[in-house]
Amino acid sequence: MDPPGPGTAPVRRAWRRRRPFGAGLAPALGGAEILLVQRAGPDVLLSAGADVRYGLPLLMCGCGVLVVLHPRGRRRYAVVGLLASLGSWVASDLGGFLVGMALGVAGGLLALGGPSGRDGATAPG
Repeated sequence: MDPPGPGTAPVRRAWRRRRPFGAGLAPALGGAEILLVQRAGPDVLLSAGADVRYGLPLLMCGCGVLVVLHPRGRRRYAVVGLLASLGSWVASDLGGFLVGMALGVAGGLLALGGPSGRDGATAPG
């Protein structure tokens, strides 16, 4: 594997600066935390009998990734992620002992309250 070129770090920083990275990372980590608390293995997650206890955290992870990859539609993904986070309170061990739910809600609120995608969504500085 070739070492990264001299211009890759600034390009990566510029890419992250244009995207709501923290707002997408929080629900993804929250969903992962809820899955880890439930000790869900891949055989359970991929089975046809996977129910809401595993579906909501996977939805949270997916919404977190989509917030970062598609910042123009982040408000839709944030609302779905918020609803999945609030649903995890009932469905899965009090939302991963409140930590996963709190991360999901915080990330959803960050994505909803961030700058509009029309203005370029760039960070100051």
